[in-house]
Amino acid sequence: MSEKKLSIQTSVFWNTAGSAFYLGCQWLMTVLVVRLSGVDAAGMLSLAMSVCNIWYCLAVYGMRNFQVSDTQNKYTNGSYIYSRFLTCGAAFIGCLVYTLIMPYNFMNTLCIMLYFLYKCSEAFFDVYAGIFQKEWRLDYAGKSMMLRGVISLGSFCLLLKFTDNLCLTIGIMAVLCLASILVYDIPTAKKLTSISLDTRFPQVKALFIECFPLVVYTLLSSAIGSVPRLFLERIAGTYNLGIYSSVATPTLIIQMGATYVFNPFVTLFAERYHANDKKGFLSALKKCILAVFAIAVVGIIGGKLLGRWGLNLLYGSEVAAHVDLLIPLIICTILTAFSWLLCGVLTAIHQFRGLVIGNAVAVVASIILSPVLEQAFKMQGASLALGLATCIESAILLLYLMRDIRKHFE
Repeated sequence: MSEKKLSIQTSVFWNTAGSAFYLGCQWLMTVLVVRLSGVDAAGMLSLAMSVCNIWYCLAVYGMRNFQVSDTQNKYTNGSYIYSRFLTCGAAFIGCLVYTLIMPYNFMNTLCIMLYFLYKCSEAFFDVYAGIFQKEWRLDYAGKSMMLRGVISLGSFCLLLKFTDNLCLTIGIMAVLCLASILVYDIPTAKKLTSISLDTRFPQVKALFIECFPLVVYTLLSSAIGSVPRLFLERIAGTYNLGIYSSVATPTLIIQMGATYVFNPFVTLFAERYHANDKKGFLSALKKCILAVFAIAVVGIIGGKLLGRWGLNLLYGSEVAAHVDLLIPLIICTILTAFSWLLCGVLTAIHQFRGLVIGNAVAVVASIILSPVLEQAFKMQGASLALGLATCIESAILLLYLMRDIRKHFE
């Protein structure tokens, strides 16, 4: 049942290639919807994405890093899979209740719920990707993401072009992506290890309890970046928020690029931590930090040389005129990537207390700093508030990590 494991370098390659391709397809959907069906459809899709991303946090339950760091196999693969049925079901009900309470019309509500069905396919893929990662076969995860990217973008473009019906398009796209899990991910996972569904309630209950801090951490982590933008809309207006968000979007490539590099290392951190391999643990951490630093250098140089040209190409001169926002935003994404690395390491060693405290303090700092700095510096103030809050978060996470390393390896 076991197959040859991949090297770390090959795992990083496949994870990066697959993730980048899939996210590129997702980004193209948000661009092409305007050309294929108009601004109204783009607004409906944006609303569906915004609402569903909130409930998606509950659907995945912050469990991926915990799953891949469970090198002692405390919980079976079947428990992780069964738990995903429960979290997706609960999140689906929560999303439905939310859309019914909010004053959305029928088409918006239908679009949101169908898009959440699509997000559920992502949530289930996430479990099987975790199984692939634990078995050091991220080539399967990378190929699956490429397949999902082709299916989602291809079906979205063809259906929307010929039907001009966004709800129908999203519904069929969701069904096709769920089918890809049945056709590719499940049979592939069966070749690697046992994935029989484990419905023992005490086992799943214990898993939910142990991972609950990760749900809190996920929500807090997303709030750190959201708070400055919410204040910016109130202080500077919707137009300035639109400019700021447009300039910020390309910088996410740097943040995601760093994440793709160090995500495969989470399993390695857990393995070396539990094996009391201090040298190996610190070596892996050093490599990840150097990778983030290298991406940071490339990002800043690229932003400096190509920033105005890139913004003008993507958005036109109106947004490109605010190129001065770009470098501070790139620095913010680098700081965020570094904090995510620390969060991944703390998850691998199961230091959930530091994880929650670090992110909670950062949220409070963001709430305090955002109105003060944005009143003084407007859009640049939002970046300054985010950067300072992320620095505070990283400092706390680093303190907890250093303390645990010292105690554990002594």
